[in-house]
Amino acid sequence: MSFTGKLLLGMLLGLPLQVLGWDWHTKVTVILRDQPLLAACQLLEEQYGIHFSYSRDVVNLSHRVTIKARNKSLKKVIAALMDPYDIAYERIGNQIVLTMRPTPLRTISGYAEDARTGEKLIGATVYCPAQQAGTVTNQYGFYSLTLKKDTSSLLASYVGYTPQRYPLPASGDRHITMALQPRNSLQEIVITEHMQPHLQEQTQMSKVNIAVSEVRAMPKLLGEADVVRTIQSLPGVTGGSEGTGGMSVRGGSPDQNLVLLDGTPVFNSSHVFGIFSVFNPDIVKNADLYKGAFPARYGGRLSSIVDISMKDGDMKAFHGDVSISTIAAKFMVEGPLWKDKTSFIISGRRSYLDILAKPLIGEAFGDGENGDLFAFFYDVNVRINHIFSPKDRIYLSAFGGEDAVSLKQEYDYEDATPPVQKQYRENSKFKLGWGNLTGTLRWNHVFNQQLFSNVTFNYSQYFFLTQYNYHYEALNIDERSDLYGRYHSRVQAAVGKIDFDYRPRPDHAIKFGLGSTTHIFKPGTYYFEDHSDAQSPPDTSYNNFNTVGVEMVMYGEDDWQLTKNLHVNTGLHAAGFLVENRFYLSIQPRLGLRYLLPGNWALKLAYTHMSQPLHLLSNNTTTLPTDLWVPSTRRVKPMLSKQVTLGVAKTTPDNQYEFSLEGYYKNMNNVIEYTEEANIFTAAGEKWDEQVIIGKGRSYGAELLMEKKQGKTRGWIGYTLAWSTRRFAEVNEGRTFPYKYDPRHTIELVFVQHLGKRWELSANWQFATGMPLTLPVASHEGITEPSPYDPDQEPPPRVDVLGPRNSFRAASTHRLDIGITYTKKKKHWTKSWNFSLFNAYNQQNPFYYYVRTDHEEQERKLAQVTLLPIMPSITYAVRF
Repeated sequence: MSFTGKLLLGMLLGLPLQVLGWDWHTKVTVILRDQPLLAACQLLEEQYGIHFSYSRDVVNLSHRVTIKARNKSLKKVIAALMDPYDIAYERIGNQIVLTMRPTPLRTISGYAEDARTGEKLIGATVYCPAQQAGTVTNQYGFYSLTLKKDTSSLLASYVGYTPQRYPLPASGDRHITMALQPRNSLQEIVITEHMQPHLQEQTQMSKVNIAVSEVRAMPKLLGEADVVRTIQSLPGVTGGSEGTGGMSVRGGSPDQNLVLLDGTPVFNSSHVFGIFSVFNPDIVKNADLYKGAFPARYGGRLSSIVDISMKDGDMKAFHGDVSISTIAAKFMVEGPLWKDKTSFIISGRRSYLDILAKPLIGEAFGDGENGDLFAFFYDVNVRINHIFSPKDRIYLSAFGGEDAVSLKQEYDYEDATPPVQKQYRENSKFKLGWGNLTGTLRWNHVFNQQLFSNVTFNYSQYFFLTQYNYHYEALNIDERSDLYGRYHSRVQAAVGKIDFDYRPRPDHAIKFGLGSTTHIFKPGTYYFEDHSDAQSPPDTSYNNFNTVGVEMVMYGEDDWQLTKNLHVNTGLHAAGFLVENRFYLSIQPRLGLRYLLPGNWALKLAYTHMSQPLHLLSNNTTTLPTDLWVPSTRRVKPMLSKQVTLGVAKTTPDNQYEFSLEGYYKNMNNVIEYTEEANIFTAAGEKWDEQVIIGKGRSYGAELLMEKKQGKTRGWIGYTLAWSTRRFAEVNEGRTFPYKYDPRHTIELVFVQHLGKRWELSANWQFATGMPLTLPVASHEGITEPSPYDPDQEPPPRVDVLGPRNSFRAASTHRLDIGITYTKKKKHWTKSWNFSLFNAYNQQNPFYYYVRTDHEEQERKLAQVTLLPIMPSITYAVRF
């Protein structure tokens, strides 16, 4: 086309000449000094009619540029302006379209570990200051972080350890083990075991990490530190009566808590009827409590997850720990079997009060009596791990623990009633025992810098046994009687699963996996009675059954950063349960949202749907661990819950204080309870599901936690306001009533103070509104048929008329525990003394209540039994 043609066409289109004539070879001049990139684009538009098209939300033209280009080609000038900022350019028609080039990325992955021992660090932070991006190590100490290629260094940190900066090579993916040195200052080491991102940076809510150092610092009951007792001092968690087992979380029942040790379920986590837990703190590396907002990888319970990990064992040198307390002695030894390749750790604990009390037992029996009593508990933990390569590692761990109580009595007496003087001997033996056995095999494999997997096979068994033998005989005539009673329960679980951890980008953390669990339930009872009298034939009753249930799960979750302020965790947990040719399928969505607010605050919201195919039949008339684990059946369906949680959270910029406030609302379906007539013997048979009633539950409340995490003074203040109710058509005329774990108000105060380098003082004060009770509101004379052969027949006992279910409340409980620890370090060993005072002001908190008759005042009164008065203790420990 001629020049005249171009001019006419340009005039017709109303466009400048330059627009029709420019190409990449067009010569341009651009001279700017420290001006925005936008100014360069505007200059080219004004002087050469070059139009730029771009999205301001995608392309940033605020970068400052300096350029001196005289009579240079347009392409060279555009390249000089755009290339340093990864801005792509393309001519489309008569305009230059600007977009962002895909950022070249690299992935850095590896493990964070203790430089001295090789122990993997859970929850260590790996951070890139230049890009303000970071991650935390998973429960195996593995991290993966995808960054821009120009990243020059990473910062690894973990509270109690010295932060370490690691330079990176110029390019390429890398596997880097970040070995952190423990700080030398005692004050800094004991602050806490773990450092995680600030609360407002985490999408996860309703989660608390229990620092093992805080467990050790807490006042001790009978000289024993305890992880579960520390958990019970947190908001939203309620323990049983003083000294009893069981833990209620957000209004749930004790069986709604899933307790995991190295990923293996522990069905009963208590020693001595709940006074202690089975977890020796010397071997615990990490403990997490989830009260709600459950990630999709967890399932099988409604109310909480307690996830406990054991230590790996020192890969470089041998260490040990020996201690003796008021009630027990324990040890721990760890070290390398093959330096930097294979390590082990083993611990054991046994109570010894039965040994010390043995000389005094004989004096406890009266004239004509003799006998024996012993009671003890023990637990043993073993773990071995081996590194095959930087990509493969195997862990093998086992745990066993048992409680046993045995009482033997023998009594001789005479009956001088004519015509024959009789001599009798009675023998009785009572035996009670329960225990756990678990085993875990894990294989970690790193596929690449972004994909990590863990294959797990584990086994768990819990048993309970109570047995009673009674023998009575006359020594000089033919008369005897034998009684035998036995109750036992056993539940087993064999688990196989595979979990994947995939980190494709800094704004995505994806977890997915699947697994299967085979449950075997073996409850049963046996009773036998034999008389020498031929008129009374032997009476034998036996009830026993086995049930197998198979649980299958599949899950996926993505922790996803949508914008700078909005973070989302979405997930789905699918669970199936096969029992008695019936298959129950549960699709459980999980959702968590976190939005950053001004002032370092975060607003969080979570929704969780949970299913539980296992039930626990609890005998409310006894504090013994006679609970019976049973599966869902055709009549009794899996329990279901839906929970919504809303809260705010904040960590101060200096990382000194954390604050969280959460409100929750939870609905539960298919909760069960014994009928009024049922007990452990009648319900242990195949028709147990006909002796329970099925209903609904609801709980809601608010939890406040304020914690000081660092410095010489540490501790927390917790407050809970909560309601928990149940409703059964067959109970309380179908009306809703308070659940037995329904303390309206609870307060927890925990205080730890360093007094110089060697002394540490701790205190723990707890208050709780009394639990609901069902009490008689009236009584009437019993009815019995008069006997014509006994004119002096005694009147029948009075019959109680009970009031509405749980319409009364017990007295509020409160207790102060105090402890002080003295620690002295030598070159190769450390010794410590701990003095603790449990229930320091001797508060008479109720263990249980009963109604007694005051014969003097001719009225019935409510009486209280207290189990744990003021109890001093002492512990001596040596670490080497």
